[in-house]
Amino acid sequence: MSSGTGKVLVGCPTYAGKEYCLDEWVSAFHAFTYQDKHAYMVDNTRVSLAYFEKLKSKGIDCSHLVPWPDWDRTFLKCWQLMLARAQDLDCYWVYSVEADNIPAPESLEIMVNMALYGNLHLVTHIYPMHKTAAQASGIPEDSWYYNELGCMLMTRSLLERAIAEFEEWGNIAAAIFNTNERYVGGYAKLTNRFEVKHLDGYEMSFANLGPSEIPGLIMPTPQMPDDYGSVLPPSLQ
Repeated sequence: MSSGTGKVLVGCPTYAGKEYCLDEWVSAFHAFTYQDKHAYMVDNTRVSLAYFEKLKSKGIDCSHLVPWPDWDRTFLKCWQLMLARAQDLDCYWVYSVEADNIPAPESLEIMVNMALYGNLHLVTHIYPMHKTAAQASGIPEDSWYYNELGCMLMTRSLLERAIAEFEEWGNIAAAIFNTNERYVGGYAKLTNRFEVKHLDGYEMSFANLGPSEIPGLIMPTPQMPDDYGSVLPPSLQ
């Protein structure tokens, strides 16, 4: 069901610390079997426009913004820009695929079909924590799974409502889940329907934003890898 089911905006916020997985993300986008799709990223790199220019060189539709000091406010602005792009393109769906997540080629088609079959506004698929994060904390890699923006399909109308009511929740993921529940949008959580890779690359990361005000939102493990933020990405060297 790749036609007649609505255009999809595939996108995410990003920054130069995710350069290590950019090529794989772009390849994954082109590999999606669902045909009516458009890729869009919002670069919030604080110190340089180099990564923004690299995104454009890869053929990715993108915008740049200077981040706020805190994670949640920056993410809100990123998602406001993503919503505006979805509206401009008249996309029915928004597929949130974070910059270091690589869902299987069939993932988007499966999730759209699931949403259509169940008359759902929200479909997610779990994805694992980073391998190095688990190793740094001495816990098994499969002991915890994310279930939010890394692999999430939603209707544009749900995103519109979530952003309109953001101030009540203070975090975009919480706003999406809670507004969907409030307005009885319908929800399906997939676990092992297809593969979602969560690519490691802490050695290519650097500090760009302050932490979220919500404990454990970004890093569910008790310890960060020792080399986190120790090396600038190639685009900034």
